[in-house]
Amino acid sequence: MTIEKSRFNSEAAPQSCVTQKIIPQAVEGDISVIRFGGIKVRIVNMGGDPWFIAKDVCAALEIVDHKVPMRRLNDNEKEGYSIPTLGGIQTMTIVSESGFYKLIARSRKASIPGTAANRFSEWVFGEVIPSIRKTGSYGVPFAFLNDHSKRKAAYDKKASKRGKDLQACKGEKSRLIAEEVELWRKYQPQLPEVH
Repeated sequence: MTIEKSRFNSEAAPQSCVTQKIIPQAVEGDISVIRFGGIKVRIVNMGGDPWFIAKDVCAALEIVDHKVPMRRLNDNEKEGYSIPTLGGIQTMTIVSESGFYKLIARSRKASIPGTAANRFSEWVFGEVIPSIRKTGSYGVPFAFLNDHSKRKAAYDKKASKRGKDLQACKGEKSRLIAEEVELWRKYQPQLPEVH
């Protein structure tokens, strides 16, 4: 904090000199998604290294408040990052690979056989990490997932409209059939009943 003279009087008034840290922003192609038992864990490619969305990892480890374990990580193992979501850009905490390992290793539930957290940790160490190490990724890239979601929503909207149109057509068809029957009855009553 510095002290500067106010331009309105000669008294010195404390002025805050807070510098804001610039938060890096991911693009959709930098994010991949892995799924485990209905839980989605997003991974950000930051300079060629995988960084994991802390809240997603904690949900998989059955940790309710993701902020608590974040305090136990070193500053170089966690960082704020702007992530594109369906709701817009959001700042989220991401953890490095070593931070990710620490979260799993320090999780009590991850060491209890039969828990979802234990199954998640077994899956991560047995499949996900080896795949990331060998190929650089695991899961569906976010851009593809986002594109698929948009196309599916457009299809659902189109199908719903077509369904409504079909129902309207069925009603119109019924009215036309009834009108035809009435025309035959009125103008040629001697013919056998139509329909």
